[in-house]
Amino acid sequence: MNTERKIDMKMLVQYLKRYAILLLFMTNLGIAGAYIWVTQMAVPMYQASSDILVKPQKLAEDDIKLDANTNNRLISTYTGILKSNYIIDKVKADLNLNAKPEILAQKLAIKNENDSQIISVAYKADSAEKAIQFVNTTVATMQQEVGNLIEDNTIVILSKAVEGTIVSPNKKMSLAMGAFIGLMIGSAIMFIHGFTNVTIREDADIQEITVIPVLGEIEKW
Repeated sequence: MNTERKIDMKMLVQYLKRYAILLLFMTNLGIAGAYIWVTQMAVPMYQASSDILVKPQKLAEDDIKLDANTNNRLISTYTGILKSNYIIDKVKADLNLNAKPEILAQKLAIKNENDSQIISVAYKADSAEKAIQFVNTTVATMQQEVGNLIEDNTIVILSKAVEGTIVSPNKKMSLAMGAFIGLMIGSAIMFIHGFTNVTIREDADIQEITVIPVLGEIEKW
């Protein structure tokens, strides 16, 4: 007696029809779980950003502006200073924060677009007000303290943080992931049950395990 089951498109379609309700139920359950997580459990995170201009003064005597390589090194230097304990500790003290400097620095994102002299400073927090306050305090502290660290260079604040945008959780992405996970779990249950269930339901099941022809059927009353 051959008990092996051969997978083909016809069998797959039959399984999908047979377990359609299960797949639909698990998909909806995944969406419902994701919705509950997004609306009731997940902590919203907000991000605020500010732009600053690294404005190197002209070199003494020759009055020549900094070249590209020097400018890039200067940007990297300022980026390092922004996330250093020197700046973070002052911001932490000004805002009376209890978090470790390393934790605060991890939430601080520094970007330099297209090798320009403009640096974008962004910060994530559990409220828009906290994100705005931290960013503005950071760039203001940087502007005040940079003269003590680097001579003959200035920082100009181009734009302060005025609003915070929610960056997580992503509701649409979470619901899509919930639907996908639910569908995958439903599919796994379908295949496990389908390949372990030896119940004979129809003529095709008999033909898979024996060569004896089907002579007739007894109808259900």
